Amino acid sequence: MRVTNQMMTNRYLTSLNKALERQTKLQEQMADGKAIHRPSDDPIKTIRSLRFNTNLVMNEQYTQNVKDARSWMESTDGVMSDISSVLIRVKELTIKAGGANEDTSYKSIAAEIDGIINHLVQIGNSKIGDRSLFAGQMDKTEPLKRITDPVYGDMVVYNGDNNRISMPLQMGTINSDLDSVNLTGSEVFGPIVDKGGNKSLDLFNHLIALKEELEKPTPDVSRISNEFLAFNEADHTRVLEAQTRLGERMTQYEMTQNMLEKSYVTITGDVAANEDVDLARALIDFTTSENVYRAALAIGSRIMPVSLVDFLR
Repeated sequence: MRVTNQMMTNRYLTSLNKALERQTKLQEQMADGKAIHRPSDDPIKTIRSLRFNTNLVMNEQYTQNVKDARSWMESTDGVMSDISSVLIRVKELTIKAGGANEDTSYKSIAAEIDGIINHLVQIGNSKIGDRSLFAGQMDKTEPLKRITDPVYGDMVVYNGDNNRISMPLQMGTINSDLDSVNLTGSEVFGPIVDKGGNKSLDLFNHLIALKEELEKPTPDVSRISNEFLAFNEADHTRVLEAQTRLGERMTQYEMTQNMLEKSYVTITGDVAANEDVDLARALIDFTTSENVYRAALAIGSRIMPVSLVDFLR
């Protein structure tokens, strides 16, 4: 094969450019510590990087869901404890009213029950941020309001719905029983009773009926001691059962958060192992590449000028 000066020059320049390209690539890797800057650098690692980073984004989103859910449920749990304490006080007043009392005592107990009703309405309208805890998915509305209906009289109406707010912990179909973070007004204060188109709640209906009984000239002590005490027991049991269900979900979310935090450490480790450059090795490779490039330049300065023209001079 006949070798011309042009062929030698082209081959030399091609090799020189490859050495320079290798040196440039190593400089780029050492500048930011990343081994991959474009898919062509390493297609296999690029695919892994996409998968790892997708998993990382999903992990971060689910972790944020868990934190938001736990904040919501912890706020709800605190309010539920307040409601339970109030109902214990109602029980004490009911037992007291069932004994021998003067008219002034009945009126004072009725006044305290009236204040308790207003207090429970206030507690039931508790919010986290600007979202109501017990309004279902209508969390931008004030769920409880005490009104005087022209037909049914004094009542507390519920303006929320019975839908649950879900914050999923994994991909797939949302399960409202497992993923819900809230308690609706009907779960805590219900069940709902329709009164002329208004949604009233049993717990408040019982308290208002007790107050009205105590305000009568001669309260029915037997009714107070039996019927209203039974109402109080049932209402308090429902509140405790709802709080227990909430506590079970809180435990589940806490365990899930621990699992997600461990997964985050694993995924970030995978990302680092796949994308981060070995700086010690890169530095050695860069030094070698630099030496090769300098040697190529030195050799080129000797062989490139040599041609027939040099001898014809």
